Amino acid sequence: MKKNDIIKRTKVGNRQALIFKLQHFQIFKLFFLLILTLTFQSCTQDNEQAKKPKPKKIPLVEVKTAQKSRMVSSIDITGTIEANVFTDISSPAGGTIISLSARENQWVEKNQIIAVINPTEREALISENHLQVQQMERTLKATDQNSDEYRALQDKLRKAKSNLEYAKNMYQTVSVISPMSGLVTLRYLDEGSQVGAGEKMLTISDMNSLVIKASVNEKYFEAIEKGKTLRVFLNAYPNDTLSGRISLVYPQIDPQTRSVNFDIKILNFNKTLLPGMMASVKIPVSVKENAVVVPEHAVLTSPDNKNFIYIADDDSIAHRRIVHTGIASGNKLEIKKGLQENEKVVVAGQEMLKDGMKVKIMK
Repeated sequence: MKKNDIIKRTKVGNRQALIFKLQHFQIFKLFFLLILTLTFQSCTQDNEQAKKPKPKKIPLVEVKTAQKSRMVSSIDITGTIEANVFTDISSPAGGTIISLSARENQWVEKNQIIAVINPTEREALISENHLQVQQMERTLKATDQNSDEYRALQDKLRKAKSNLEYAKNMYQTVSVISPMSGLVTLRYLDEGSQVGAGEKMLTISDMNSLVIKASVNEKYFEAIEKGKTLRVFLNAYPNDTLSGRISLVYPQIDPQTRSVNFDIKILNFNKTLLPGMMASVKIPVSVKENAVVVPEHAVLTSPDNKNFIYIADDDSIAHRRIVHTGIASGNKLEIKKGLQENEKVVVAGQEMLKDGMKVKIMK
């Protein structure tokens, strides 16, 4: 092959290779521009979506209509069952209890002898004379029966025995007599015990006079009225609800505790009652007729200690409302100011609300 032909062919091949490279470069350029365009469009769409505001979630709340109701505010106090008629039996003399026939939970009659006391003076005198008799008897046994001394000791022994009988008859035992009929509720001593004059031995109670003894601060004095009926609960009978009537209001305020004492008579209860039983009494202290009431949990408290609620209007917009509260009873609370009857009060979901917020009312 000639040199010129080889050169021509080489030039043609180079030209074709250059054309091929140019074609591939154009294809790559177009592919790159396509990817760049698609990426730009995607970023633009993302930016547009990011700029669009997200729809706010409307809170779901529960509302109740404010109603008027009778509100009663009460206090709970404790009392103790005691006998209004009772007596403490004390020993009339110091000495030894030689008999004590009455025991706890035993019925005794009026004028019944329930104990006998051997006074200390009688015991001492009898003991002294008895000792003399014993000594003379021992001496007499050791003395010659034919001696004058023996006959003299016999005379002294007869006199000592006479003194002993005189002491027994002159100083009698002391009987303790019950001043009333009733049940022995407490016994403090036993037979054989030493007792001092005036020392307590027994307590006798009239079980028909059992009442609840209670007291309350004087600021509730107006709520304690004779004849008023109250709800009563006894710890001994937790499943029974009883009624009691104030039978006595004591005419003096305790100057130390600033409290008024009163008695409650339990009504129509046939189970056993015992002195010392504990009772709980519910006393109404304030009553409000036609009070506007809401559930207690509907009322919130602001950091500055103001009570407020949320009201839902007809367009389901929540409005924050400052209120003044009154009587609380159970889970209800009186609204004295800031709420009208039949307004819709938010009772659930109000913790996340703000004034003027759109709400969805639970049906």
